[in-house]
Amino acid sequence: MRRTPLATLLLSASLIASAQQPKPLQPRHTPPAEASTSEHTTSLPVTRVSLYKNGVGFFEHTGRITGDASVTIDFTSGQLNDVLQSLTAIDLNGGRIAGADYNSTTPLDQQLKNLPIALGTDPTALDFYNAIRGARVEVSGSGSAISGRLLSVEARNVAPASNDENHRLIERDFLTVVSDTGETRTVEVTSAISIHLLDTPLHTDVTRYLKLLDANRGQGLRHLTLTDNGTSSRELRLSYISEVPVWKSTYRILFTDAGKSSFTQSATLQGWSVVDNTTGADWINVQLSLIAGAPQSFIQPLSQPIYSRRPEVPIAQEAQLTPQTFDSAIETDKVTLADTAVRSKMAPMARGIGMVGGMAAGIGIGPGVAGNTGGGVYHVGAAMAAPPPVESYEDIANQSISPTTTTAGFDDFFAYNLTEPVTILKNQSALVPILQAKVTADRVTLVHYDGFNLSQPLRALWLTNTSGLTLDRGSFSIVENGNFGGEGLLDPIHPDEKRLLSYAADQAVHVTTEGNKSSQHIDSITAAKGVLKLHHDELHEVTYVIHNAAADTRTVVLEEPVVQGFTLDSDSPGSPDPKPTETTATVYRFRITVAPGETARLHSGAKRRDATTYTLTNSNENQIAAIIRQSDDNPVLVAALQPILDARRKVADAQTAVDTTNKRLTDLRSDEDRQRANITALATADKTSRDRFVHDLNTTEDAISAAEKDLATRTAALDAARADLAARIEAFQIDTH
Repeated sequence: MRRTPLATLLLSASLIASAQQPKPLQPRHTPPAEASTSEHTTSLPVTRVSLYKNGVGFFEHTGRITGDASVTIDFTSGQLNDVLQSLTAIDLNGGRIAGADYNSTTPLDQQLKNLPIALGTDPTALDFYNAIRGARVEVSGSGSAISGRLLSVEARNVAPASNDENHRLIERDFLTVVSDTGETRTVEVTSAISIHLLDTPLHTDVTRYLKLLDANRGQGLRHLTLTDNGTSSRELRLSYISEVPVWKSTYRILFTDAGKSSFTQSATLQGWSVVDNTTGADWINVQLSLIAGAPQSFIQPLSQPIYSRRPEVPIAQEAQLTPQTFDSAIETDKVTLADTAVRSKMAPMARGIGMVGGMAAGIGIGPGVAGNTGGGVYHVGAAMAAPPPVESYEDIANQSISPTTTTAGFDDFFAYNLTEPVTILKNQSALVPILQAKVTADRVTLVHYDGFNLSQPLRALWLTNTSGLTLDRGSFSIVENGNFGGEGLLDPIHPDEKRLLSYAADQAVHVTTEGNKSSQHIDSITAAKGVLKLHHDELHEVTYVIHNAAADTRTVVLEEPVVQGFTLDSDSPGSPDPKPTETTATVYRFRITVAPGETARLHSGAKRRDATTYTLTNSNENQIAAIIRQSDDNPVLVAALQPILDARRKVADAQTAVDTTNKRLTDLRSDEDRQRANITALATADKTSRDRFVHDLNTTEDAISAAEKDLATRTAALDAARADLAARIEAFQIDTH
């Protein structure tokens, strides 16, 4: 059936019905300000914001109140769930927190259940007509008006108009109304007809239904009002958590070429944070903390009334209930977090950056930067002067920004606490400076070898975090001699920790491998009780060939994987192989310096101690021969194995003799069966013929008897040979250490 716009239908019916009925008196609600002259409503500004990496923020409102006061803060429904779960209120001057209330929102479907009219949240016109069946209505606009009670509504397929070329049936809606005199009329529902609701209670129910739908649209904003009772002027502090966008870190690493002969130098590290204010409230002069931690947090729909579905249980008859007992809760440990703080010594904020609502408006370095225009914004001039000399580049960069920041560590978190207030208006974002410090960096070329392939050589900084601060995870950009050098990503770096940061390809360095091979060397053999072990060293070695086509010297860092069980040859005394400069859980890092236009080689070897085990009782001659070959025909092993080999040959010869005798017995028994069959077949033959076959049978039986004795002798010899072999294997012992 077609979906008729129900909103238009209900609005029309409601307006017509309301025009026919007197308007009821509405009760006058007294606002809180009129209800109590001693209580007044105030608002507390946001004074402190702490943002976490798991997408939650900790907000603190602080302000002064007087007497009995009500503090109202607006939230969205989503925020209110977090607020109810974490709201903390403290009166610092002796007042008493009486509680907090907010505009509750019973779920719409639950509210609709309380209405006499059975309509859902998204009904059709057919749903509405079926819901008001039996009600008194007046239908006009199609012939003479008719009033009565609505009997039914149905959809019918009717023939199209005569000028319709499709000739397909069309679905139409029809109402059937029974008048007070008993007349029944069916009317097609078209845009020309109107339906008047004549029952006042029904009109009231429809109006309430429409108001509920309308009120449901405005339930996104929730007003939480906290009441604080007391006298005189007091300071009130409220705090809570709320969902916020994750704050992001981004860094700038600025350095100047210190000369081709120098690789280790200082660089300027600038840290920034991208902060988004989507809370719906302005942050004006707030104390901002950016915390690189993810405390456990979750959402519960506390602001929504929740109705439990109860089962319907029949009345029990003659039921006997057994008493039950329940265990008490297990006591949990109490953990106290000890806060520690480390203060970084930062210079005051200098020129070069202007903040509008907490958002960086522009950065100016050197000539061409205009003064403050009065609006808090610095502008870069249209005609830029010549760039500063290379020697002064970092000095100018150091003067550009100098954020005043303290860091605090607690548990496994660390935080950037901006000591200067920050302003970020609602629905705005800011690029906030969080640190600037000198760090030590080695300029290197990084190459990774995974055991099979070499990576593209990369320009990198081997950076040591000498800032005294923990660097958060984020992106970084390299500015080298005033030009963009590349960018990359970094994981958290703790104070004094060293980390490689790659940022660009190095086209001048070429690395290949030669002599990449693996081998085994057996250096000892042990055996006891039939178990033989060949102890060997598994060796792997590779030579890296590094060619530097650049005009300046390159420091190359080669990464080689750490393989479980292998140790580097360089750990052995007297080994010519270089030791790794650094070792991580997954790679060794070797450092080598290559002059311009030169080729250098770096050899790396590793070995692993292992052993191959053989059980001699399960080994045949071919396998033993393979063991001897694997040992490079070790004479001690050959001599020790020779008695076992001789015993194996005796077992093999004895087994052959037994097999030959068994075959002869099989053939003789076959002849015996054939001869017995011939004698039976010649039962009526002459005596001479029968005597000949009987003689042959006797000869065969004598041969069988002799073969059986021979088999017993040879089987005994086989058992003896096997016992001798087992004894020799059990007694076999060797140690060539």
